[in-house]
Amino acid sequence: MKVLIIEKDKTVRQSLSYFIERLRNCEVFLASSKEEGISFFKIIPFDIVLCGDRLPDGDGLEVLKGWTKAKPRLISVLMTAHSDEQLRQEAEKAGIRGYLEKPFDLKQLEEAMGIGSSELRVRSSELGILGK
Repeated sequence: MKVLIIEKDKTVRQSLSYFIERLRNCEVFLASSKEEGISFFKIIPFDIVLCGDRLPDGDGLEVLKGWTKAKPRLISVLMTAHSDEQLRQEAEKAGIRGYLEKPFDLKQLEEAMGIGSSELRVRSSELGILGK
């Protein structure tokens, strides 16, 4: 499984990568901006994309909308630090499969990614940066 994480916060990117890399058959790619994420997406067939909503060079929601439309089987997850019901509804309407408000815990992440708890390889306490 190929996973792309697009997130401006380096610590969050690395923590998510640490967690996901411990899942079976996961190869993780990291991007800190919209353009970097687009570069990866053009050449690699991703199964899952986790994307922050506010990127240094654009809107994560718009990125995921386009990719979800082009690749309906893509598991897309929008991450945000802001509680915004309108944003949640817009993401859902666009077919984005997951919506996570930071800080989130690993159970919320695995549910958004569609991964069962039997696949977890790390304890949630190892990733305190993500929350609970």
